[in-house]
Amino acid sequence: MSVHALGQSRQKEITGVVIDTSGAPLQGVNVRLSTILDTMLVTTAQNGSFAFTGVIGPDFRLTFSMIGYQILDKVYQSELPVASIRLLPTVLRPQQTLLREVVINHVRPIVFMGDTIQYNLDAYNIRKNSLLEEALKLLPGIQVSRDGTVLAQGKQISRVQVDSKNFFGGEVLTATRNLPAEFIQSIQVVDYYGDMASKTGIRDSPPEKILNIVLKEDKKRILFGQVTGGGGTSDRYIGSMGINNFNDGQEFSMVGSFNNTNTSLFSYGAPSGAGSRERGSTDLTGMMDPVDGVNTTNSLGLTYSDEVVDNVNIYGKYTFTNRKNNTIGNSQLRSMYDFRPIINQESREVNSDNMHHLMTWDVEAQLDAKNYLKVSPNISFNSSRMNNQSVNTIQNKSIANEQTYRTYEANENASSPNFDVDILYSRLFNKPGRKFVLNMLGRYAKQDKLDSINDYFQSVDIYTGLPNEGGVNALEQNVRSNSRNQIGRLRAAYIEPIDKNSILEINYEYNYTNIDNRRSVWDRSEQVPVDSLSVDYAYFFESNRIGLNYQMDKSERFRYTLGFAVQPLLLSGHTLSREIVTRHRNVNMIPSAGFRYRINDESEWSIDYLGTNNQPNFSQIQPVQDLTNSQNIIMGNAELKAEFVNRITTRYRRTRIGMNRFFEAQLSVNQVQNKIVTIRESLPNSTVQRTSFRNTNGYFDVRGYYMYSTPVFNENVQLNLNGMADYVNNISYIDTARYFGRNFIYSQAAQLRFSVADVIETELNSSYTFNRTRYSLLSTEGISANSFLFGLAAKGYLSDNWAFGFDMSHRLNTGYFVNANPTLLNAYIECTFLKNNMALLRLQGFDLFNENTGVTREVLGNDVLDVRNNRLARYFMLSLNIRLQKYPSKT
Repeated sequence: MSVHALGQSRQKEITGVVIDTSGAPLQGVNVRLSTILDTMLVTTAQNGSFAFTGVIGPDFRLTFSMIGYQILDKVYQSELPVASIRLLPTVLRPQQTLLREVVINHVRPIVFMGDTIQYNLDAYNIRKNSLLEEALKLLPGIQVSRDGTVLAQGKQISRVQVDSKNFFGGEVLTATRNLPAEFIQSIQVVDYYGDMASKTGIRDSPPEKILNIVLKEDKKRILFGQVTGGGGTSDRYIGSMGINNFNDGQEFSMVGSFNNTNTSLFSYGAPSGAGSRERGSTDLTGMMDPVDGVNTTNSLGLTYSDEVVDNVNIYGKYTFTNRKNNTIGNSQLRSMYDFRPIINQESREVNSDNMHHLMTWDVEAQLDAKNYLKVSPNISFNSSRMNNQSVNTIQNKSIANEQTYRTYEANENASSPNFDVDILYSRLFNKPGRKFVLNMLGRYAKQDKLDSINDYFQSVDIYTGLPNEGGVNALEQNVRSNSRNQIGRLRAAYIEPIDKNSILEINYEYNYTNIDNRRSVWDRSEQVPVDSLSVDYAYFFESNRIGLNYQMDKSERFRYTLGFAVQPLLLSGHTLSREIVTRHRNVNMIPSAGFRYRINDESEWSIDYLGTNNQPNFSQIQPVQDLTNSQNIIMGNAELKAEFVNRITTRYRRTRIGMNRFFEAQLSVNQVQNKIVTIRESLPNSTVQRTSFRNTNGYFDVRGYYMYSTPVFNENVQLNLNGMADYVNNISYIDTARYFGRNFIYSQAAQLRFSVADVIETELNSSYTFNRTRYSLLSTEGISANSFLFGLAAKGYLSDNWAFGFDMSHRLNTGYFVNANPTLLNAYIECTFLKNNMALLRLQGFDLFNENTGVTREVLGNDVLDVRNNRLARYFMLSLNIRLQKYPSKT
C-alpha cells in the first residue's frame, strides 16, 4: 500500500478516508488500528475521514467494518521514521450476501470532491462497445462537439489523464476516441491550478479544466486499438489507426491518420455519425461545421510512460502534423467614424501548408521521503507556407479604392527550434506541513518569416467613376522578419503551518521576457532597401513579485485565502539603428482573496479575486511604420506600459444526489488599468487608415454563464439548458477623440435527449445568439445581428447489428453583411459484424443539400468584421472500422 510521508518523528499520526465503490465518502465506518504497542478504535466522520494520533509501533494493521459492507483487513509496513502518514483512499465493497433474494446497489451519479466533480459511469445507461466520447455526452454539464472539443461546466477541457497520468501527453481527442467506456470506473472533472499550487496548496492563478479517467481495477492491463479506412465522392478519403497498451502503470500508444474530410483521429461512436465538425460553446447540437475551408491532414503520434526505476517515472510524446488548407471567402470590415465609416469589402482565397513537430518529456522522481523533482523539457519545430490572393473594394464617403492585394508567397519558419524546460522541486521538513517549493521555467523561441507582397490599388470617385488625382498606386515589397524570444520565470514558495487548520505562504516570483526583432523591407520595383520601414529593435520586460498568502480551512465546509503582493515592473526597449530608447518602471500593489463555502453535501459557492499583468506585444511597441497593408498603416508606440487586470470570479454549483440533476452558474468581472487601446485615424481624402496605440483606463467586461441539466419524466429523457452573456466596454480613440464601443452578446441553448437502450437515441436542439454593438459616435446607431439554430439528430438500432441515423439542422442569420441560412442534412446506415461486433461498415452522406457555409462576426474597438467562408460540402463515403481489443484474462 502506498503511503505519503510528511515529516519525521518517533510518534506517528495516521490519516485516511473511506469511500464506497462509487467514490462517495462513507460515514460511520469502524476503523480499528493494532500494532505490537497500540490498539485504537475510531469511527469515520461525515466526509469519510479518520485519524489516529500518537501511534508508536512501526508496522500496523487496520480493520474496516460497517453493516452492509465487506470487512476489510490491511497490514501496512512503514520502515521510515515519519511523523505523519496519509493513506490512499480505502474502498469498501457492498456485502451482497446479506440480501440473498434482492440485491440493490445504488451508485451516486455525481460526487463533489472539492475542486473535482466525479461522474460514476455505473449510474448511466451506456451502450456496449461505446467509446469515452459517447459516454461523455450522457453526463450532465458536459458537452462534446463534433471535432472532439469537450466543454465541462462551460469551459473547454485542456487535457486528459488516465489514473492521474497524462494520456498521450494530455491530448483530449486521442483519449476520447480511443478509450472504451466499459474500462472506466469514473470520470473526474478537475479544476487544476498547476503543479505549483498542488504542492503548496495555495491557488493564485485561474484553473484549467482537466479530465481524469479512473480505470476499473480489472481493466488496468489492456491492449486495444482500431483501424479505419474509407473512400467517397469528390475524392474524399479517410484512414486512421491506433494501438494502446496499458500494463499496470506502463503505457504505450501509437496513432496515425490521413484524410481530407476535416476529420480528426478516431471519430466513430457518435449518434450524429463519423463527421468531426465543431460547434460553438452555445450550440449543443454540434451539427454545424465551423472549420473554415477544406483541410488535408496527415498526423502521427507516439507516447510512452513507465516507472523506469523505483520512484522515478517518465512520460514521453512525439507528434507530427501536416495540414493543408484551402479557404475561399468574402468579408466586410466596417471601421466606424463620425459621419464617414470606412467600409472594406474583400474577396479572397488562401492556401496554406503547415507542418508541426513536437517532442515532450516529463521525468518525475520522488528522491526520498522529503524531496520531489520533476523536469519537463519540450522541443517543437513549425514551418508554414501561405499563398493569399484577394480583391478589395474600400469606400470612404465619395472616395472608393479598387484594390488588388496578392501575396505571392509568405514563407514562415517558426520555432527552429522552440525549446523550453520546466523544473519543479519540492522539499518537506520535519515539522508536518512545512515545505519549500521551487519552480523554474526557461523558453527560447525563434521565428523567421519572408513575405513577398504585390499590392495594386486604384482610387476612383464613386459619383463620376473617374480616377482621382494620384489614385493609381502599386506596392511591391519583400519583407523579411526575424525574431528571437527568451522567456524565463522563477517561482519560490515557503509554507509554514500556523495550526492544524491554517498555513502561511511566503512567495517570490521573477519574470523576464527578452525579444530581439529585426525587420528589413526591400522595394522590388526600385530594387532598393527601405530604411524607413526597417527596424532592429530589442525589447525587455522584467517583473519581481514578493507576496504573502494566508489560508484557513476553518472546517470541511469553509475555506478562505487572503494575500498581498508587491510587484515592481521594468519595461525597456532600444533600437540599434536609431536613437530611440525607452524605459518605464512601475510598482503594482496586488491584493488577492478567495472564499469557498460548501453549503451542504449538494451545493457550494466560491468567490475569488486575482490581479495579473499583460505586457504589450511587438507590433504594439515597434517604433517604425508597418506598411505591409497599404490601406492600414500601423505605427507602434514604444512608450506603452504593461496592463494590469483586476479579475473577480464567483461560482455557484449544485447537484441533487440521486436525481441526476446539476446546476452551475458563474460570473466574472475584469477591469483593466493601463489598457492598451487603438488610436485610429482616417487620412483626409483617402481610404487609408493609420493605427497606433496608447494606454488608457475605463475598459471592463462582465461575463457570465449558467448550465442546468435534469431528467424529465424519467432517466431516459434528459434536458440540458445553457446560456451565456458577455458585456464588453471597449475604449478606443478615433481621430484623437475618445469613444466607447459597447458590445453585448447573449446566447441561449437547449437540448432534449431521449434514449431507450438498444432501441433509439434522439437529440432535439435549439440555440439563439444575439450580438449587438453600440458606439458613442454621434452618427452611428449601432449594429445588431441575430442567429437562430434548430437541429434534430437520431440513431435507431434495427437489430444487434444494424443501425441507421441522421442529423438535420437549419440556421437563420440576420443582420450580417452576408446572411447565409444553411440547412444541413447528414445521414448514414451502418452494420457491425465479426466476433464481439468488432467490425463496423458505414455508408454516410454529408451535407446532402450542399449548403454548408459559415458566417461569423468579431467586434474590436471601432471595427466590426463579418466573414463568410467556404466549408466542407456534400460528399458520400463508405468506410470500414475494425476495433482490436484484448481483454485482460479473468482469474
